[in-house]
Amino acid sequence: MRSIYWLMSCAALAAGEYVASLAPRCAEAWPMPALLALLTVLFGYGLALRGWRFLFLFFVGAAMFLFSSVNVERSNRLQPWMRAAKMRRRANAMPSASAFAGSCAAEVRKSLSRRVAIGLEHDSDAVVLNRAILLGERRCLPRSARRVFIESGTIHVFAISGLHVMAVVQLLYGLLRILFVPRRIAGAASVPLVWFYVWIVGMPPSAVRAALMASLYLSAPLFWRRADGTRAWALAFLAVYLCDPQKIGDVGCALSFAVMLSILLAVDCGAAMRSAVAKTLWVTFAAWAGGIPIAAHVFGRVTPGGLVANLLLLPSAAVTVMAGALGVLTSFVSETIAAHLNNLSALFTHAMVGVSSVIARLPGANIETGSWPLWMCLSWYVVLLALLYGKKRMSRTGLL
Repeated sequence: MRSIYWLMSCAALAAGEYVASLAPRCAEAWPMPALLALLTVLFGYGLALRGWRFLFLFFVGAAMFLFSSVNVERSNRLQPWMRAAKMRRRANAMPSASAFAGSCAAEVRKSLSRRVAIGLEHDSDAVVLNRAILLGERRCLPRSARRVFIESGTIHVFAISGLHVMAVVQLLYGLLRILFVPRRIAGAASVPLVWFYVWIVGMPPSAVRAALMASLYLSAPLFWRRADGTRAWALAFLAVYLCDPQKIGDVGCALSFAVMLSILLAVDCGAAMRSAVAKTLWVTFAAWAGGIPIAAHVFGRVTPGGLVANLLLLPSAAVTVMAGALGVLTSFVSETIAAHLNNLSALFTHAMVGVSSVIARLPGANIETGSWPLWMCLSWYVVLLALLYGKKRMSRTGLL
């Protein structure tokens, strides 16, 4: 029940920001929804009205979006000479701490990039693919491989995101447990290492969101709280959209949260499944279905082949990331062991390319549908939620 409350709170905030985004020219009137939020608290709490907290979050979301919009408008209205003066001051300023951290990350990434290639032919496709999937170096991906992954709807495996972060988390957690670190501490102890990995790969927004969610989940036992994936998702959602309301129009952000929530709900609803194969099929379907409406609304394209491809590619990508990361760690001790692990990672990477090329050739794997209207996207999610809820009810009653 608490999970539903958290999810409804996130929906209320997002709805307020989305409604405000429809009329950004009203940015100067941002105090009005802030006042309405205050009145909602006063009257809602005093009259004990049900749902007043959600209405409060709706107005808070609208106020924050409009407030952030008015700041953008003011910066856009700066005269050219003022913008030029800003740029000159920035150029003459001393190197900042962020610039120093960025240069350090680049040096560390260069060293790790060399270690990823241990045991593989220099400048071979295996090296390029391993670097792309582990370190996010997609610029050197061959055009043929990039096209194959795009057409099969699986290019996301090369974007450092929740898949990579969770693979690294599982690896670090397992290593800490092997070193006899207590279960309650092992999760929290892996959080700094996860953020180190995200920093190394350049702090991509999708990885930062996944790392934030993982940090909230892994740190809960340290404070004697039950680790709850849905609550961690909701807290990460609120943190992202409260800190930057303009993210409501970011497609990548919406896809990350929608797919991750679909996976969490699918795992919860399919907890009673005894077959590992059935669980994998169920979670893969939910992840695919969670991203379909957003991709169709923005790109006007649906990839049914992605359902089959992800079923085979996601486990392979997880093995590739874990083998590559373990290869980098062992390279400091033995380059021979690192070479074997890098070759194992390359083997699964080549298998991913082969599967994607086969899926891309299948008829109907990639369908142009035109941009879906908003009502169709909402209807899709209503049906998906009903399916998940029905599956959970059937599991509880023992029908499935």
